[in-house]
Amino acid sequence: MTEKQSFDAMNKKSRGSRKKRDIALILPIIGIILLLTPVLKSFAVGDEASSLTSVMLIIFGVWAGLIAAAFLLSRALISEIRNK
Repeated sequence: MTEKQSFDAMNKKSRGSRKKRDIALILPIIGIILLLTPVLKSFAVGDEASSLTSVMLIIFGVWAGLIAAAFLLSRALISEIRNK
């Protein structure tokens, strides 16, 4: 392997690791936006009976999605830390 090929391979690994860390930093912000949207929308709409049910389903769906995303990101980041 030449020096340039070795550098390119290291650069790709570094970019992948950085993307995962960036996503991990942005995940809470995405979660806040996704969790606040249905709550704010429920106050704007007058029908409380049906909107409460849908808001609760959306909130728990987003919550479960955030847990799954955080789990997958933590596994990816842990494997990178162990490989260093």
